[in-house]
Amino acid sequence: MDILFQACGWIGAAGLLVAFYLNSTGKITASDKSYQVANLVSAVLLTLNAFHLGSYPFIIINVFWAGVALLSLVKRR
Repeated sequence: MDILFQACGWIGAAGLLVAFYLNSTGKITASDKSYQVANLVSAVLLTLNAFHLGSYPFIIINVFWAGVALLSLVKRR
């Protein structure tokens, strides 16, 4: 089971970094749906990893990050 949580952490971290890179280089914007979905999915995966590790500050950061992404997606409608 540990390998599953580690995979969540690595995939989540990679997703956030790729989204950040694409946004910073102008390939996507913060208002793009794909950017917000990448942030949401990545933050959820990182939250799972942080929960498994018992890293409460990291849980709070990623729950907030996912919440902002979700709010942005909901406001798009």
